[in-house]
Amino acid sequence: MVNAVARLERALKAAGLAVVGVSPVAGGGWKVWPDALQPAAQPIIDAFDPNAPAHETAEREAEVVVHLDQERIFSAIVWAILDTYSAPATVTKYAAARNKIIQAYKGRPWVP
Repeated sequence: MVNAVARLERALKAAGLAVVGVSPVAGGGWKVWPDALQPAAQPIIDAFDPNAPAHETAEREAEVVVHLDQERIFSAIVWAILDTYSAPATVTKYAAARNKIIQAYKGRPWVP
C-alpha cells in the first residue's frame, strides 16, 4: 500500500519546506503544519502524484542507505570483501562500492 502522507511530506521537505506534518483533508486536499507553509506547499501538493515511480526509487535508496550506513554488519561485509579481493580496503574503495550497491539495489539489475 502506498503511503501517500509520507511521500508527500518527503516531497515537501525535498523542496526545502520545513513541514512538521501533513494530513489529508476532506475533499481530497492536504493540510501542512505549520499553517504558514501552506501557501508555499500548495503548488507542490497540486502537482503531487503519490504513485509516481520516483517515489519508489527514493524509498529504495533510503532503505539501502540505512542498511549500509547504520547497520554495522553490512558495512563490515563490504569492507571485508574489498579487503579480500581488492586489498587493501580503503575509504575511497568503500565509497565506490557503496555507491554501486545503492545503484544496484535501486535498479535490481539481476531481475529480468
